[in-house]
Amino acid sequence: MGRKNSPSANKELNELIAQYETARAENRQLYLDGDQLADIADQYAAGRKFNEAQEVITYGLHLHPDSTDLLVEQAYLYLDTGKIPLAKKVVESITDEYDTDVKMLKAELMLNEGQLENARNVLDTIEDADELETIINIVYLYMDMGYPEAAKEWLDKGAPRHGKKEDFMAVMADYLTGTNQLEAASTFYNQLIDIDPYNASYWVGLAKCRFAAEDCEKAIEACDFALAADDKCGEAYAYRGHSYFYLNNSDAAIEDYKKAIKYKALPPEMGYMFLGLTYSNKEAWKEADDYYQRVIDRFIEEGLGNSPLLIDTYTNKAVAASRLGKYEEAHQLCKKAIAIQPDDPAIYLAEGKLYIQENQKKKAVKSFDKALTMEPSAEMWYMVASAYSDAEYLYQAKLCFQEAYRIDPNYADIAEKLSVLSLMHNEIDDFFKYNNESEHPISEDIILDLLSRPNQTEEGEQMLREVWERMKKEKGNN
Repeated sequence: MGRKNSPSANKELNELIAQYETARAENRQLYLDGDQLADIADQYAAGRKFNEAQEVITYGLHLHPDSTDLLVEQAYLYLDTGKIPLAKKVVESITDEYDTDVKMLKAELMLNEGQLENARNVLDTIEDADELETIINIVYLYMDMGYPEAAKEWLDKGAPRHGKKEDFMAVMADYLTGTNQLEAASTFYNQLIDIDPYNASYWVGLAKCRFAAEDCEKAIEACDFALAADDKCGEAYAYRGHSYFYLNNSDAAIEDYKKAIKYKALPPEMGYMFLGLTYSNKEAWKEADDYYQRVIDRFIEEGLGNSPLLIDTYTNKAVAASRLGKYEEAHQLCKKAIAIQPDDPAIYLAEGKLYIQENQKKKAVKSFDKALTMEPSAEMWYMVASAYSDAEYLYQAKLCFQEAYRIDPNYADIAEKLSVLSLMHNEIDDFFKYNNESEHPISEDIILDLLSRPNQTEEGEQMLREVWERMKKEKGNN
């Protein structure tokens, strides 16, 4: 979560950072107070410059060994980089137990370990608990850590006193968005926009609602207004990039993701992942491979440890490498992912797809079986079926689609897939069974079009005529 700097202090903070960086470049000492150095470190950490943040904290603690501000910042830096035991050790060394930032930090560590009641008890002892800034910070803490019900308790507590204040309305809007109450959130954001139409963050909030509701065109429109208010609004570029990605406008998405990284709305490793996925989407495999490598490099350079993002990077880079003909590297990447998370079915799914591309069917089956054993869901059966179908192993594809259908007949377009495969295998009864349940059924006109095409086999033509006749008969009966 990190410490918060007020917007009014930004200019002064930027000047401090400039002084610090000049002194560092000239290899000379610069004396600053502990809270000033903590603010500099916080700014670096916010920009994912973890090594620079650590340098500032180390320097600051040399000057001010018992500085609460610096020790709090050190603990947050350890949290940001996944070093939980070290963060706990730092907290234990802090003697000022009554400081609000210390209590917030302790609560975050407790929530990180699922100790909700202990965190509640700590936060309830904060002296300025009825102040709006404190309420906002606690609400965001609970939301960030995945406890929306606890966040709602503090919103309810603050509503009688602060409910009509703009800042309270903004946190309420964010809470409603985070709990998927999109219409209510949109109402709040529209009210906030009426109050301050040039506030880019309110337009971005509205864009998030539209994006979550899968209305990408409206999300783009809201982002355009945000950027009209502030052309350096990184979040607007990020959400407009997401929207373009889902609309398959890869070039526009790439341009916006790069600006989102530039304006620090996305951590570089996350932004590089989005760029890799977007280049993959347009089958620009060399560029995709390069960006996935940048993600891996960030993890190494910044000491970010292992995370789901790194695992996803390994599997996505494996796909790109395989498309570039680098199969050995692709398999090594899968092994690295498995070493981090051996029980992740997505890794074995990716590995199976690699083997299918290499026509190593037995190895592919083994990998797919591992994935399905770990996650025997309709979604996983569907993805395995799609992998077989893409490789033209149509018999195996149909068996897997049928299992997905058995688990959840309404998942995705399973009925449509099965109707097509049944038609290809001359299984007429199965075709009608699945076609009648398909959201986009194959019509008589499509069958007639297939019949009119040249090079039909005698068996295929006979089957299509039988299907057409049966369609006419069923239509007549209805």
